[in-house]
Amino acid sequence: MAQQFVAGAGALGVEQVLHALETLLVGRELRARDVEVRRAKVLSPTTPAELKRKLVGAKFLSLERRGKFLLFTLRTKSGPQPVLLVGHLGMTGRMYLQPGGQPLPKHAAVSLDLGRHIFVFEDTRYFGRLNLDLRPLEALGPEPWDDGLTAEGFRLALQ
Repeated sequence: MAQQFVAGAGALGVEQVLHALETLLVGRELRARDVEVRRAKVLSPTTPAELKRKLVGAKFLSLERRGKFLLFTLRTKSGPQPVLLVGHLGMTGRMYLQPGGQPLPKHAAVSLDLGRHIFVFEDTRYFGRLNLDLRPLEALGPEPWDDGLTAEGFRLALQ
């Protein structure tokens, strides 16, 4: 069985990646077997131990986009508050599901066991991110469809 879906920064826009992954991930649970980190740099400042502790047994509730960031909301078994996993494809990142039991690709940075399938974050140029750090989101401006974004507010911001 081939990959169910391949989504990358160059092939599709982040919004298209969001919708494709949302269909595949929402409602799925991360198994206790494995949250594998092959390249800790993509997690920074999150540690591999922290990522594993937060995600094992968590269930994907929703996916959203904020700028070029993918926001994965997960319900964890460790607490009542959902966890927000922040992903960025960088220049060459890809996120997809592949059947379990298949070898991971050479540039797989993080893989999450979903049972019959594995969620793979692959990044050949090492510019992507997948972590629990919300700070990059604080610097983003409003989205074009935000209710608070008005023509008058935009005019004032430009002054």
